[in-house]
Amino acid sequence: MKKVLSLFLLVISISSYAEVLNSVNEPKWELGIGLGGLSLPHYRGSDQRAEYISPIPYVRYNGERFKVDREGGRFYFYNSEDVKVDVSMAFALQVDSDDNRARAGMTDLGHIIEIGPRIQFNLYQSEDNNFRFRFALPLRTAFSTDFSETENIGWVLSPYLQLRYFNHGWESAISVGPTWASEDYNNYFYKVASEYETVERPSYTTQAGYSGSRITVTISKRFDKIFFGLFARYDNLDNAIFIDSPLIKQRDSFTVGAALSWVFKSSKR
Repeated sequence: MKKVLSLFLLVISISSYAEVLNSVNEPKWELGIGLGGLSLPHYRGSDQRAEYISPIPYVRYNGERFKVDREGGRFYFYNSEDVKVDVSMAFALQVDSDDNRARAGMTDLGHIIEIGPRIQFNLYQSEDNNFRFRFALPLRTAFSTDFSETENIGWVLSPYLQLRYFNHGWESAISVGPTWASEDYNNYFYKVASEYETVERPSYTTQAGYSGSRITVTISKRFDKIFFGLFARYDNLDNAIFIDSPLIKQRDSFTVGAALSWVFKSSKR
C-alpha cells in the first residue's frame, strides 16, 4: 500500500508542470483508476536506478480555490490571469541504503515531501489561449518520513520558466530552471558522517547553495474517459555546492514515467 501511495504522489508531483484548461462545463469532480510507471535514480547524483509499476487512483477536483488535476493538488490564495499564488508540492521515494552501493552501511533516505508557497507570473498568453509562457517561483519546506516518524530537513527554492502548448486536445510543456537548497537539505542527501567513513567514502559535509538545474517535459491528452500522460526530466549537477560528495557518482540523470487512467465516475455538475 505504501508503494502505491508513493507512486501516486510522485506521479502527481512530477507531472505538476502540466495544467488543464478549466471550463464552466467541466464536472466538479472525477474518479478513476489507472496504471503508472516510473524509472528514476535513487537520488540526484546516484548511478543506480529504481523502477516502479503500480495501479494508481485517478482523482480530479475542480473547486474555485482547491484543485486536483494534471497540475497536481493545490490551493490558490490568489488567482488572476497575470499572477497566481498557491501551495505547491513535490515528492521523492524512499531509498534503502542496502540497495545502493554508494550508501552501503549508512542510514536509509526516507520518503521526501516538499510543500510550500508558489507564485506564478503569466509572461505571455496567445489570444486563442493555446500558448503560454510563465515564470514560477516555488519555495518549499522539505520533510523526510517513513510514515511513522517525520523530520524537517530544510528548504528548496526551484524557480523555473515554462512554455506550454495546447493543440487538438494534446497538451505539452517544457520547464527549465535552477535549484538552491538549505544546508540541512543538502547534507541530508550528501553528507557522510565520520561513523560511515570508509577508504572509498571519506567523511563529507556541505553547505547551502546552488543545487543543480533541471529540464522537465510533459505530454498528455484526455480521450473522453481515458487520460494518458508521460514525462521526462533531466537533472544536471555541474557546479552544485555538494558536487565533491563521495555519494555523487554521476553528474546528470533522467527520470521518465507514464500514466494511463480510466475515468469511471464524474459529478453531474
